[in-house]
Amino acid sequence: PAFNTTTSIPYGTINLRTGVPEGETTEACTAAAGSLSLEFGMLSVLTGNSKYGIAARDALKAIYDLRSKLGLVGRHIDVQTGRWTEPQAGIGSNIDSLYEYYLKHYILF
Repeated sequence: PAFNTTTSIPYGTINLRTGVPEGETTEACTAAAGSLSLEFGMLSVLTGNSKYGIAARDALKAIYDLRSKLGLVGRHIDVQTGRWTEPQAGIGSNIDSLYEYYLKHYILF
């Protein structure tokens, strides 16, 4: 259920038993949304089920496709609309890990 959004970018919080908590915000941290690519990619390798890696890869691609004309991404994004809710870019918190995950995902998968 985490990835069941119109953008393919996952919700930030999921209850493993019940799914998306009632009232959960649609705003997600960009780095957190991208960080699942390694874990879910490896989960697909270990289980032989590609759906996990595909979902995480689709989220990475969605964030990339929503980058600015300068090729940058913001700190927070609405997972349903794809609108940057905090459009400031930088190399600090909420963004830096995303760039690391793009590289690591490319190397591993």
